Amino acid sequence: MVLLSRYRSTWGIPPGPEQNNWKCRLREWKLHGYSGIELNLSFDGNPIVNLENTRQFCDFEGLEIAVVMFSSWPKDAGSTPGLSVEAHIDFYKAQLEIASNLRPVVITAQSGSDCWTLEESVQFYKRTLQIDKEFGLQGKICHETHRRRSLFNIRVAADILQQVPESIPLLKITADISHWVVVGERLLNQGNNDIRLLASIIPHVRRPVFIHFQALTSNKVNHIHARIGTTQSSQCPEPANPAFAAEREFFERFWLDVIEYKQYKSSGSCITWVPEYGPFPYHPIGSMQAHEDLADSEAKRLEMLSTNFSDMRK
Repeated sequence: MVLLSRYRSTWGIPPGPEQNNWKCRLREWKLHGYSGIELNLSFDGNPIVNLENTRQFCDFEGLEIAVVMFSSWPKDAGSTPGLSVEAHIDFYKAQLEIASNLRPVVITAQSGSDCWTLEESVQFYKRTLQIDKEFGLQGKICHETHRRRSLFNIRVAADILQQVPESIPLLKITADISHWVVVGERLLNQGNNDIRLLASIIPHVRRPVFIHFQALTSNKVNHIHARIGTTQSSQCPEPANPAFAAEREFFERFWLDVIEYKQYKSSGSCITWVPEYGPFPYHPIGSMQAHEDLADSEAKRLEMLSTNFSDMRK
């Protein structure tokens, strides 16, 4: 049995002084059916201070926290010339120190650089597994499949995952394959090679699903950024529009494949997922819905999809 649960992204929402703006939204998100929030350790490229306030606010509302952190500041996006593996490792450690204080269910790291060689990326991820263990966070860190980072492309990501030792737990990823679709300018179901590569990364997917904090010692949390993208944009403006039927079918099939794999291969695991729809320039000007409304409507639609699928498999 796999437990599915959803988190509300705070992307594009200013935290406000002492995170009071987030505090005002927590009750609304709880009533909407979210189990927790996903927060970024920076806003507009600058670190957020006094994050312990957010932990207290969430405790009061009964919400968990998922964290997004980096191995270099997001304004660098991993592509600063000359920024070495060692520099990323040092920053990664500092970010883990901050993130661990929030007692997160899962930590997503936008990590590495698309400027690195395969050998540099493999070296970096091997080091992160050692560091995670030192922090007592083994199995709780997942690395996002994000543009301009080491896992920016499905083939490169598959090569890295294959070369990093298959320890227990595996190197985990937060699957946001909208990035792979826009980088490759194709839905990844167009040929046997793409289909094979996509299937090969499913065991590494840590996210999407929520687990109560007291059960986190299982190391069986899985995480997904559930955002439908297109071949020309990493964010679809109207996922339910018939014009995007092919995109919707592809992304939903992948997410359901992850759920099915976890049901049959990882008993007792949890999938945490985030309908991660962000502001402009991800969200086009003139769209039918604001990006926040789109995130919430997709949350409801995808929850129904996953619930129906799970019921069919019982």
